Formats: sequence, C-alpha cells, structure tokens
Amino acid sequence: MKTSQVDVLIIGAGPAGLAAAIELKKSGVKSVRVIERERVAGGVPRHSFHPGYGLRDFKRFLSGPRYAQKYVDAAVEAGVQISTLSTATEWVNDSQVRVTSPAGIETITARSIILATGARERARAARAVPGKRPAGIYTTGSLQQSTYLEDLEIGTRAVVVGAEHVSFSAVMTLKHAGVKTVAMLTDKNKHESIGLVRVALGIWYRFKLITKTEIVEVLGDKRVTGVRIRRAGVESVIACDTIVFTGNWIPDNELVRRGGFAIDSIYKSPVVNATAQISGTSIYAIGNLVLPIKAADQCAVDAKTVAKKVAASLR
Repeated sequence: MKTSQVDVLIIGAGPAGLAAAIELKKSGVKSVRVIERERVAGGVPRHSFHPGYGLRDFKRFLSGPRYAQKYVDAAVEAGVQISTLSTATEWVNDSQVRVTSPAGIETITARSIILATGARERARAARAVPGKRPAGIYTTGSLQQSTYLEDLEIGTRAVVVGAEHVSFSAVMTLKHAGVKTVAMLTDKNKHESIGLVRVALGIWYRFKLITKTEIVEVLGDKRVTGVRIRRAGVESVIACDTIVFTGNWIPDNELVRRGGFAIDSIYKSPVVNATAQISGTSIYAIGNLVLPIKAADQCAVDAKTVAKKVAASLR
C-alpha cells in the first residue's frame, strides 16, 4: 500500500476546497494536496452554466464553468497538488486517511485535514414522494449535468419542486434545454431566493409559483405524465413530463460519520468550533459541508479565512 505525507490534506475540490488550498500556499504552507472523487476539479459550478458566480471573491460576474476554472488554474499555479478520481474511504486515525484511486489504495498522513465535501440536494426517494419511478425526474445537479455536460434530451414541460435560490437556477437550465417550466412548488409561505431574482425570472420565463403546496403523488409509468398536488385541502394535477427536485440540502457527511465525529442534530453537519475546527483534532470543516447552504463565492471567502487560521496553527 502506498503511503504519503503532506502538511495539509483537503478533501473536496470545489470552490471552498480550492480557495483554502490557494490561501494555504500563499501563507507559506509547503505541501498542500487536494483530493477529489470526480474526474474534474471545480465542484458544482463547473456544470452550472448560468452567470452569477464570483462577485464576492473575484468582484466579477462569471458563469459557473469559468468560475470553477479560475480556481483550478490558480491552485495549479500556486503549486497545489490536485488528485482527481480519488475518494477518501476511511480514517486510520485523526491525522491519516485512506484513499482509493485508479492507482490503488493510499494512506495519506497530514498535519491538518480540511473537509470540503459540500452538500447535495435530497432526491425524490429521500423525500418519500409517493408514486412509481418513471423517467423524467431530476435534481438540479443531475439536470445540469444531463443538459450541459451530456447534452441529453430532457423533456418539454417541467415542474420545479422547491423555491430556493438553486430552484431558479434549475429554471434557467430547463430553458437552456428547451423545456418550459410550468410551475414552481413549495410548501413554504413564500420563495426563499432574492426577491429580484424571483420577480425577474418569473416575468422572463413565465412560470407560476405555487406556495403552501404538498406533493401528493408523481404520476406516470414509463415517463412522468404529471404531479398531483394538495393546496388548502384541495387536490389537483399539473401535467408535465419532467420534475426537478431542488434544494432541501443535506451535507455530504459520510466521512464525518465514519470518523465518529459529532454531527449537528438539525443540519446534520459536523460540529465545529468558532474556527471551523472539530474539537480535539486538527480537522476542519468548511464550505457547504457546514450548513445552512451558502453561495459558492461565500464558501470560498469563508474558506480563505479558515485557511489562514490553519496556516497559523501549523507555524
């Protein structure tokens, strides 16, 4: 089994992980390695083609792929080692992680470890929505990958479930794929995005926001044909061939649980102190692994602050 040592190991190569890595190198940390289970570094923004990234950190209005690539390029230029197709599978102890990659199994020892594994949307199954399992059901992430990376045919009429900021991103992706959003559903009293975004996109894309709504059943056998909803005690059906489940985030905390570290009972994130550190360890958690959910550029800005503290602790 291969073994290696670094000053700081970062698990997750999204904006938070890469921003932390770059800041660590700037702060004089000699060896920084980032591992990423995907084939390409950059995180979720790399398949989110609409603009809106980079205002807080780059002071620019960038598309997701451009934003992600800026961080990848800057990390490589700073001398950060990025290992893709590499998955942290288990803890040996608080300073050693076992990693699986096409090269085999490797044990990495680090003076400090930063967890930047992010969060994911709850899919239809995790929400226990009744009905069969027809084609045409997505999360925002799977929709973006199918649209932008794989150029797959999506459908014609869509219902978006959820009214968070990411839900409006799904509407824009559907438009790019040639799909008409007919309704956005939420069980909340109002949307959870920026008011200007909701008004502008509602006018531009002409979809109906339906609040205080419960999804009763997904309709369709081989393909989605509609969704049955209940509002104010009255049931109705919205005809569609595509359903996108958005938001309702859960942190990607599998590695935290395997390490036996404390998890917050509300957000299911690792419990950290004011410096983002898991108490009694040299392990830190950053980005959207620590909910509530934040924009990518906010995660990057926060990660830089934590990285400075990690560098100081190593000195």
